[in-house]
Amino acid sequence: MQYRQVAGVILYREGRVLLQHRDDKPSIRWPGAWAIFGGHVDEGEPPEAAARREIEEELALRLEGPLELVHHARHEDGRERFFYAAELPIPPEELTLHEGQGMALLSREELDTYPLVPLHREILVRFLDTR
Repeated sequence: MQYRQVAGVILYREGRVLLQHRDDKPSIRWPGAWAIFGGHVDEGEPPEAAARREIEEELALRLEGPLELVHHARHEDGRERFFYAAELPIPPEELTLHEGQGMALLSREELDTYPLVPLHREILVRFLDTR
């Protein structure tokens, strides 16, 4: 089976995580849900480089320094996922959102009040519970 690779970055600041409110387009996975920023890994691209590229494309933010790999697994849907974590170096108000309909900096308790992509909720809960 050919696996497709997906990479994302959990951006965190002051005990909260920055999430993207996905567009409401029926053609995308999980339309209208809240999710970790990220996307597909291009052919021959290392997953960490893809994660950095996606953050730059979606938020106009260039991440400096190392990223922490917090989740790597092959899933039943045929996707191999790599999720990294990095401290958000600036307040969300200073970011420029290029993809999605919004973003929010959420605490662990607030995750349950947003319709999150289920796998992303699991990853975020584990991540926040270890911080």
